[in-house]
This record gives sequence, C-alpha cells and structure tokens, in this order.
Amino acid sequence: MRNDHQLDNALARLGTMPEPAPPDGFMDGVWMRAGQFQEVSARRTRLALFAAMAFVGLGAGFGTTQAPANAEPAAYQLVDGADLSPATLLHVEP
Repeated sequence: MRNDHQLDNALARLGTMPEPAPPDGFMDGVWMRAGQFQEVSARRTRLALFAAMAFVGLGAGFGTTQAPANAEPAAYQLVDGADLSPATLLHVEP
C-alpha cells in the first residue's frame, strides 16, 4: 500500500465500521475461567504444602530414629521417700 490515497480510503473504511460487541455471557465466561485458574492455583498450593509437610515429617522421623533411648527412673527431690497415699495424707489409720 504505497499509495497514500488507498491508505486513506482503507483507514476511513475502518473508522466507519461499527464497534464489535461481545456476545451475551462473555463476561460470565471470563469470570468462570478466572475461577478455574484460581482453583488450579489453590490446588497446586495445597499440594506443595502437603509435600513440604510430608518431607519435613519424614526427615524428622528418619533423623530421630537413630537416637538412643535411655530409660531413667524419675527422681523428685521434693517428694523423695515420702508416702503420698491418700490414707497417709488424711492421717487415717488402716
């Protein structure tokens, strides 16, 4: 379109064309698609969080199973040797 006259005519025709109107329900479809994108994003986020929690949980489990466990008797210095049965505390003779 090296001819300026043809270019002016083409631009004039484009300027007189009516503006295309979106079809009925177009915006509803747009919002529905946006909701689908949000749902997919939320699903990916939940999956990533679940995978991270599983990884941390398994890592902590494997890390602590190798630790030795020692059972020691509990020693309470305040009540060591004291008889704390209900009969003794109430001063009741059997």
